[in-house]
Amino acid sequence: MHPFADRLVIAGQGTLGLEILDDVPDVTDVIVSVGGGGLAGGVALAIKSVRPSVRMWGVETEGAESMAAALAAGHVVELPRVTSIAHTLGAPAVAEETLALAQQYLESVTVVSDASAMDALRFLLERVKVLTEPASSCTLAAAYRLRRSFRPDSQVVLVLCGGNIAADEICRGAA
Repeated sequence: MHPFADRLVIAGQGTLGLEILDDVPDVTDVIVSVGGGGLAGGVALAIKSVRPSVRMWGVETEGAESMAAALAAGHVVELPRVTSIAHTLGAPAVAEETLALAQQYLESVTVVSDASAMDALRFLLERVKVLTEPASSCTLAAAYRLRRSFRPDSQVVLVLCGGNIAADEICRGAA
């Protein structure tokens, strides 16, 4: 089973989109990390199938921007190497299936720096008491960059998943 391009994996990850709609019925925007595109594609497909007006925003970190590169090129692009601290975004290439979902459902893919993802990670840990990994905290960094796209009454959801980061990586990122 492919970790992000399998139809059943994408469908399973889409259930998160249905949970978002249940929990935040007035959601206007959702920001989700991309990686290989299975999570973002599944969540976007589920949400847009029920509420087409919800805007879906993808985010990647510099050094792991395989979806942004593929969207710009119009076809799957393989990165020469993945250098981002956001290890779980480290798919060197997206799949045709996930690229098609991104082309159809995502407003854009915002690429943020590792430093901004780590700043967001620290903010979430200190203020919200939630430990995420940079592949997840980058959604907060992207929200900051996208803030002019939102209205005062926007209901923005950040998908914060994964706490797969070692303490020494957090300490290195804080230096």
